[in-house]
Amino acid sequence: MRQNVLERTGDFIGHSADRVSDAANAVAARVEDGVGFAKRTARQGIDTAGDVLDGAARRIQRNPLKVTLAACAVALGAGVVIGTLLKRR
Repeated sequence: MRQNVLERTGDFIGHSADRVSDAANAVAARVEDGVGFAKRTARQGIDTAGDVLDGAARRIQRNPLKVTLAACAVALGAGVVIGTLLKRR
């Protein structure tokens, strides 16, 4: 009787250890997948940012006057908004 209980307990502990090991492996695999996804996404973001900068540089070279006027208009608009907000206080 005692031997049977000890064997069943040992089997249960062994089975539990196997399940814990499987769970740990599954978690490790998911973390690895997440890291790979983060790396791919960061790489894609860097590529996109480079494309945007290249496009802006081309636009500046083709139309420097338009770009300068647009930048001045944005700065003027921002100044008006900030000035209005400061006057309110």
